[in-house]
Amino acid sequence: MARVFRLAAALIFFFVADHAEAYPLPAQPQTSLVPINELPVHQVQFQFELGVSDGVILGSLSRSGYSDIRITKKKLTKARAEACRNGIRYDVEIAFDGRIRRATEIGKCRSVVNLELARNILQQKGFRKIQLGPDGAGFVAAACRGNRRFRVFLDQFGDIKGEKVLGRCGGNLTEYDIAAILRAQGFSRVRTKRERRGNFSVKACRGDDEVTLLVGREGVIQRERRVGRCDPPIHPATIPAFLARYGFTRIEIIDRKLPRYIAHACRDAQRLEISMNRFGEIVDERKIGRCELPLSAADLEIKLREIGYSRVRIVEDNASGFVAEVCDRGSLFRLDLTKYGETISEKGLGKCQSPRIGKILRQLESNGMTSATMFVEGCRKGKQVRVRLDRHGSIAGRKVIGRCR
Repeated sequence: MARVFRLAAALIFFFVADHAEAYPLPAQPQTSLVPINELPVHQVQFQFELGVSDGVILGSLSRSGYSDIRITKKKLTKARAEACRNGIRYDVEIAFDGRIRRATEIGKCRSVVNLELARNILQQKGFRKIQLGPDGAGFVAAACRGNRRFRVFLDQFGDIKGEKVLGRCGGNLTEYDIAAILRAQGFSRVRTKRERRGNFSVKACRGDDEVTLLVGREGVIQRERRVGRCDPPIHPATIPAFLARYGFTRIEIIDRKLPRYIAHACRDAQRLEISMNRFGEIVDERKIGRCELPLSAADLEIKLREIGYSRVRIVEDNASGFVAEVCDRGSLFRLDLTKYGETISEKGLGKCQSPRIGKILRQLESNGMTSATMFVEGCRKGKQVRVRLDRHGSIAGRKVIGRCR
């Protein structure tokens, strides 16, 4: 007869204790409604991301030839983004491991701008005395706004991706001004030194050629001489090695496409967004958060339960990270995680097997409970019914306790 009932989601246990002292229940974790970027700092902090990370999404799409990427939705095992490829804009679904599940055409992409349009965009933004040149797929400029000189980066669509103050506009040019002017003319890896008479001696690369330059105080090249060969541009796969050499850890490549390679990494307790040019030189750093301490197995188990997993079991805890088995909506998963709680991979292991009623009652009795009884509540013909089960799962009694909503 149990089949006629639609069982509710929760099982309710009623205990009749022989002693007056009640068995203590575990404290429930508190939920904060404060936005995550405004959370107060505590002595122990945890910050990690389960599901598809921004780095996986951006890296996967970038390697597949997509650009102008905008993440639109993130879930535990998949994500969606809008991105361009060959002039077409797509709605792309990305799997947990970075595989592209599908790509649906949704329209046309924005037009790529040329040097003239890029210059017009900068003028509309209030810049003047513009020195502009190509930089990867985009552009770099040295320009003045107000009384300050900036180095400005634009992508291929004309969007300004970064500004850096170089100094004051007007008066004598600084070494930073000369470097910015030369980069806007196509030079790279520029190293400048001021001479006694106000001129500048420069070592730089033009393409594969290493050159020395003599630059006048007004920024005009007076002499150029080839002195050797420059190393070729770096491959995006070598970015982690470059950043590790600079002392960064926990490195995640966010954007593998020029004009700027972008990575997130930790240095001491700071989480930084790092921009690199095609030659592996760091051109900008921006603080984006804190880098937390590694988690213990107990900390990780708490966090996994707080985000909704049940029957959490840490099966491996080693120097490289953790392996955990968890249940999610009746399915059993194996998670590989780093020491910081970041999910590396997820594998389905089938269904989560629920313990039998007799086993549940024995576990309760082993914790000191006596006369434990199990009840199930459900609806039948608009009435809320409470059913009492015996140790074998058979119906031992039922009672109408109200009306169903």
